[in-house]
Amino acid sequence: MKLKLLAVGKIKKEAFQNLAKEYQRRIQHFHPFEVVEIPDEKIASKNEVPRVLEKEAERIEKHLKKGAFLVVLDEKGEQWTSVDLAFELGELFQKPVGEIVFLIGGAFGIAESVKEKAGRCLSLSKLTLPHQLARVLTLEQLYRALTILKNVPYHHE
Repeated sequence: MKLKLLAVGKIKKEAFQNLAKEYQRRIQHFHPFEVVEIPDEKIASKNEVPRVLEKEAERIEKHLKKGAFLVVLDEKGEQWTSVDLAFELGELFQKPVGEIVFLIGGAFGIAESVKEKAGRCLSLSKLTLPHQLARVLTLEQLYRALTILKNVPYHHE
């Protein structure tokens, strides 16, 4: 079973790119893992948001394999602790799913049509986070969850 992170948009700042690469490397040490960047749609005015979300949804859905378990990252989702995330991942590893996909939307979020396909909706924080920071934070938490599951000293509780 593979872990996958789908992210709408690119990381533009080098410092965030370096952190993301480091956590990707660490995650891959424990588990098959892939990051897929989905091009974000350019927008001229707020009136275009529904169209933008649907275009991005089409791109997202091309990367969702049948039988994948989708975790959407959304500010209105459930808030978990790192231990909760590790427990949920451990449970999912026991289920017959081909891959577990974490999805970070673009600047205007994620289309409802995609959210409806999610097995879980997770919030990283009640705060609104910049896309680049949300990506690094997600990667770090996935790494942390795997270290908890593997009983590797990283998480302190």
